[in-house]
Amino acid sequence: MKRVSLIFLLSLVFTSHILSQNNFTLNRFLKKDSYKFQTKNEQFRFEFGGRMFADAAIYFNDETELKSGGEIRDLRLRLDADFRTKWSARINIDFSELEVSLKDIFIKYKINENCFVRAGYFFEPFGVEQTESTNDIKFMHVSSSVEAFRPGRNIGVEYNRWNEYYYLGVGIFGSKINYSKEKINSYNYYVYSKREKSKAELSFEDGYGFSSRMVIVPVKTDLNILHLGLSGNYRILENLSRKDRLVRYYSRAGTHIEKVNFLDVELNHVKSEMKYAVELVGAINNFSFQSELIKVKVNRESGYKNYSADGWYTQVAMLIKGGKYSYKSKSARLNRPKTGAIEILARYNEMSLNDRGIYAMGGMQKDYTLGCNWYASSNIILKLNVSNIAVDRYALNGIENFNMIQTRVQFSF
Repeated sequence: MKRVSLIFLLSLVFTSHILSQNNFTLNRFLKKDSYKFQTKNEQFRFEFGGRMFADAAIYFNDETELKSGGEIRDLRLRLDADFRTKWSARINIDFSELEVSLKDIFIKYKINENCFVRAGYFFEPFGVEQTESTNDIKFMHVSSSVEAFRPGRNIGVEYNRWNEYYYLGVGIFGSKINYSKEKINSYNYYVYSKREKSKAELSFEDGYGFSSRMVIVPVKTDLNILHLGLSGNYRILENLSRKDRLVRYYSRAGTHIEKVNFLDVELNHVKSEMKYAVELVGAINNFSFQSELIKVKVNRESGYKNYSADGWYTQVAMLIKGGKYSYKSKSARLNRPKTGAIEILARYNEMSLNDRGIYAMGGMQKDYTLGCNWYASSNIILKLNVSNIAVDRYALNGIENFNMIQTRVQFSF
């Protein structure tokens, strides 16, 4: 908490210093239902933003006795600043669950209108769903395949370039998220044993890696959009001490209120980790679709067999009110529907953490989700998700097939 307070204090001191040093007069104006501040000469501007997600969930037919209830899923404050047209920075901090966690914190340099480089702590360029803001993802929870295999936020440097028909993001990244652990039951190599449930901690000693995401858009008209993407991620761990050469994959089974990891596997003696993803996104008028396939291979030390796993999902959506879908070239994804739109959704996800070749059995999951979103205003979205989840005998408590209903009131500014 002290570190977070220091970050905000330094940002405010920096802002005050810039304004006083140059005797700038600060103007306030309204844009997209939020206030922004800008000097008269437009050399410096900043904006405060935030979000609050209030979620509720009911679980039934669950043998694991999941606890229905509610939570503040997201509670964030954000500061964006731009200086002399080329430089910008972001500080984004989450205060939900009575904990403080760092989200996006970076400095960015704009090379031109279609190209920038940034350095700091942010999502690696990998896939379409993991890099999309939680403000804009269609379902309440990312697919379990993405949750298990995404590289997540790490400290690094990234280069981005795009135009109307292609997108490229490449970067080199260091620190990952490590975990403090408590015991839970799971399968792990040949025996049924106590596994470990984790709490995130930021570490600066966790190897390094490379990520890239490349997209082409062969079709982009007023009514039709087609997007094809390929991502790769390679992380090296062999320079670490033996006790730190670990890789872990896990999934909460499509919900966040109940934090049990139904699927979970950890591998030791790891030299390197390689992932790739193929993505397909498109739209025809008021109908859209999105799909990703992710494959993982873990290379282990001599005398230990390699591990592989995969997962995929496909989802479709239709605007029953609110016009048609449009495309955002800068981030290579579909734009959020317009204010007042009503959207119906369906998603199927399938993933497996089982590798029978080395009997690293983390479990397999298949799930279906139906949803409905109402974009009530530019600041408020209401969401409803209904899901069926099926896991195999290697999951946390063996074979289960259960259902859940989840709702969200989402406010952002």
